[in-house]
Amino acid sequence: MLNKALEAFGDFRDDEELGPADWITVKKYITCLNDLEDEQAHPHDGPDIDDHVHTMNLRDTRVRLLNGVQAAYWGMLEEGRITQSTANMLMRSVDEAMDLVSSQSLCDWNGLRSSVHFPKYYRFLQMSRLPRRLVTYFTVERLELGCYICAAFLRAHRIARRQLHDFLGDSDIARIVINESTAAGEEAKKFLEDVRVTFPQVLRVLKTRQVTYAVLTHLSDYIQDLGKTGLLEEKEIVHLDDALQTDLKKLKRNPPLVKMPRVSELLNTHPLVGALPAAARDPLLSNTKESIKGHGTILYREGSRPTGKWLVSTGIVKWTSQRLSTRHSLDPILSHGSTLGLYEALIGKPYICDIITESVVHCFFIEAEKIEQLRQYDPSIEDFMWQIKDPVNL
Repeated sequence: MLNKALEAFGDFRDDEELGPADWITVKKYITCLNDLEDEQAHPHDGPDIDDHVHTMNLRDTRVRLLNGVQAAYWGMLEEGRITQSTANMLMRSVDEAMDLVSSQSLCDWNGLRSSVHFPKYYRFLQMSRLPRRLVTYFTVERLELGCYICAAFLRAHRIARRQLHDFLGDSDIARIVINESTAAGEEAKKFLEDVRVTFPQVLRVLKTRQVTYAVLTHLSDYIQDLGKTGLLEEKEIVHLDDALQTDLKKLKRNPPLVKMPRVSELLNTHPLVGALPAAARDPLLSNTKESIKGHGTILYREGSRPTGKWLVSTGIVKWTSQRLSTRHSLDPILSHGSTLGLYEALIGKPYICDIITESVVHCFFIEAEKIEQLRQYDPSIEDFMWQIKDPVNL
């Protein structure tokens, strides 16, 4: 209370017309603050707190934070950040967590986890003969829902943590609950990061929808404010507001859509493919095998026989080696656009490191024997491949 009072005083203490005010005088008229400046022990940290009281305080603080989370969801619904159906899922997860605050740490994420994951069927849809629009529908619908849930969850918990800290201060109980809230968001952060690395177009479209809605509603409020001040006439307000409402209806009816790139587009934008001589490009691309690898998948092991090369289209991978020192080599994290295993495929020696995915990775594999066939078909292709620098090199 005292901190908020001082904060408000700082905002209003001086103005251009009436001049300054002093805190001592103002405080005389706010008698409820008289006892707040003395040093007091926090009620959560008193010496006589037993286990039962501690548990009750912990339960009460969790409820306060979850109430703040739920209030934040309502605010996001009004702002157009989330849809009604997504809000219903988020609210329900909080209600379920409320029933368990006495016996468990914050667990509202548990009710959302099943809706937040990369669809396992994505790789099969990509390789199927289903229409492209159907593949996009099944994939994007799941990813969009997961992104909306994760973004709303992280934002709501961040708002609630700040409010709880402002209200309770630095008590041990508050720290415990705030830490629980922070830990609960790790999976949501990881999911959004995976989407950002592997399917960045999904996040761009979702953010475009949110910002467009926010700008339109802001303009609508601005027009109403101009009407209240008398700067706009009634007929002008009606005309401008009708135009804005038309755009809002169009946005809700036909929102920006995610366009997933075709396999050919992903391949053609890879640096190696773009640099290939025209004579070699088509034979090489006709022998590529598309693959979606989950986080933590091993592409190949150090010392194993080289079976081909990998083209990383989206996502990131990490290399490790018992023989090579990372202190004298490049960054162990390799991003999209990398070509892996080409050096070993050319010389026919075992792989010089382990390659493990650090996110969901969309990649393409070309068998070593296909590379060998191309080398025999056109010796100039071998010269070109030797000019391509492998990210992990001796």
